Amino acid sequence: MSRFAPIPTTDGFLRATGGSIALKFAFVGPAVFLLAVGGIDLLAVNRSQDRLQTIADGAAAAGAEALDPAADLAAARTRAAAFVAAEMRRWPNAPAFEAKYEIVDQAGGPALRVVLRGHRPSFLANMLPPGGWHLVGDASATPV
Repeated sequence: MSRFAPIPTTDGFLRATGGSIALKFAFVGPAVFLLAVGGIDLLAVNRSQDRLQTIADGAAAAGAEALDPAADLAAARTRAAAFVAAEMRRWPNAPAFEAKYEIVDQAGGPALRVVLRGHRPSFLANMLPPGGWHLVGDASATPV
């Protein structure tokens, strides 16, 4: 009587069922993990985009209050920039951003346009999407 188990044949190997759950998990587990992390990352990006847009909206409205054809147009830009700076300080882990403030002509007169461009890295080491996420908040407001 031999102490060693016989070498399984190819036919027996293909019919073996031991360890099938572990094998299935090894194939499906990473995909489920990536989907979960990707979903969390997309949720965080969506919230960051919404917050950046809200800040742009508020900055345009705040700056438009100071926008008066008789007044200095720089006051509107300064007021909008102060609003953005204050809101970004209150945002924990705020994305890196650059702001642009310009006076544009609309049918009703001058308007203040605020464009905030932000960048935030992705959870997956900036691989998905390559280089991280790019966010844009764009708002215009006219004085009332």
